[in-house]
Amino acid sequence: MVSMKYDLKRKAGWLLVACLLLGLSRPGMAGQGPVEVLQSMTDTLVDIVEQDPEVVNDIARLRVIATEVVLSRVDLNAMSRWVLGKYWRTATPQQRAAFIVEFREMMLGSYLRSVSNYKDNGVRFLPLRGDLQKGRATVHAEVDQPNGPIVHVTFRMRRVDDQWLIFDVAAEGVSLVATHRTGFSREIRKSGMDSLIAQLHAKNVRRAEEEKVAGLEAAPADNL
Repeated sequence: MVSMKYDLKRKAGWLLVACLLLGLSRPGMAGQGPVEVLQSMTDTLVDIVEQDPEVVNDIARLRVIATEVVLSRVDLNAMSRWVLGKYWRTATPQQRAAFIVEFREMMLGSYLRSVSNYKDNGVRFLPLRGDLQKGRATVHAEVDQPNGPIVHVTFRMRRVDDQWLIFDVAAEGVSLVATHRTGFSREIRKSGMDSLIAQLHAKNVRRAEEEKVAGLEAAPADNL
């Protein structure tokens, strides 16, 4: 029997992938509604994978795509404020800036490790309900897994200037922000904000080294 802890960890990993996977955006999305933005992202991802299926196995190329395009569709400032909760208000400007850098890298690293497991999923966005005049939107979607049940996903978005950005995503009611807030708050209460930032940095450094090794192993040998 799969434990609840394992199930939550699996969903948390999927949330990171969903949030970033759907961030492959097309130019000219300014002015589009939240559903149109997400649908355009998904269509672009399908185009990229169809043109070059091996891209999902190339960590270096995925990192470039994610860094240059994906994270531009995620409101990292808002997400960081939400995930830290009350501790954001007491953090110094330097701590806030450092946390955003490490939190961003953590999400990016999780995407790079997991994206190949979800490349065959199909996403169907449901009609949007509610008033968008307040600059907030909740978009519901259904994700079809080839060998699993449909996963119900909710994207929380906010309008920044004339663009809709993601600041939280939930799968089957499990929120990305809430999932990490619990662990982050526990570490801050125990050892402080600087300790949390240091732990995230150390994990990100280890993950970067693993990516480097994986990239070297995957690279073709030079002809002598």
